[in-house]
Amino acid sequence: MFEVGESVAGFTIDDFLGGGASADVFRVHRIERDRCDEPVALKILHPNAADHARVRERFEREFGIASLLDHPHIVRMLSHGEIPSPRGSLGPRHLPSMWLTMQYIGGPAATALVPDRGDEPDMDTILRVAAQIADALDHAHAQDILHRDVKPANILLSRTPGPRSVGVAPVDAYLSDFGIAQFLDDTRPLARNGRVQGSIGYASPELLQAQKLTPATDFYAFACTLVELITGTPPYPRNTAFAITYAHLNDEPPKLTRRRPWLPSAMNSIFAKALAKAPEDRYPSCTALVEILTRLMRDVPVPEPTRRSTWWTRTR
Repeated sequence: MFEVGESVAGFTIDDFLGGGASADVFRVHRIERDRCDEPVALKILHPNAADHARVRERFEREFGIASLLDHPHIVRMLSHGEIPSPRGSLGPRHLPSMWLTMQYIGGPAATALVPDRGDEPDMDTILRVAAQIADALDHAHAQDILHRDVKPANILLSRTPGPRSVGVAPVDAYLSDFGIAQFLDDTRPLARNGRVQGSIGYASPELLQAQKLTPATDFYAFACTLVELITGTPPYPRNTAFAITYAHLNDEPPKLTRRRPWLPSAMNSIFAKALAKAPEDRYPSCTALVEILTRLMRDVPVPEPTRRSTWWTRTR
């Protein structure tokens, strides 16, 4: 892994932001002619990642598809390239590393908004974030692009959520990670070796059954995301992937008032429609859902948390 202060692909590394099995992400800057540029995020593919060809394809897809989208709440792709392998090196550990740069977002993922037990959701911030991500998704759909992996972890926040005070900007949200995105007319298989690509907790019935995908597929995942942000858990919190899959396909949508009794009863019917098994039975757009929720919650007070440590003091 590269270290802070090291130079790579023409950038200087300022901080390690996180990583996984296939790539690491750093905050970096480029210095040119005595001028220090604004920080950007640099994502570097591990050259020794398992199934290198598949990971490389996903990496290229993330940059290629996201580069087509120009929206204030979609993370902007900036540049990409390769770090050549050392001369004379052999073997998978010395394959060239791909890299891409993208807009740097200073806050955490939207998982920071998920309330823990004893906490209550920050509905004002959640609805603001929801409206921005809904508009981003509807924009992508208008360009015939499906994200296919909408979930709190793929929504980045401009800052760590906390109590509003004078002079503190509100939280903004940005849709990220287009690694398994596809065009509406893409006919490639939706699963590899029998495994569905995507996150099971937010996967629509048609995705789980390898059927034709539409914007309603992203809408379903977006609705699952909102359920988690409001109640603390996704719609079907089961112990195994099989049980979660079965629930998406067969169980009734959860009644949110059982998890948050202070919510208006209309919330149950709204999410029953949002999480309908048949795509055509859902709302026509992500924005339509958020507008309904915003009107419903306008005059609904959120109770105080039942425990002493409030939601914004958590460290995630």
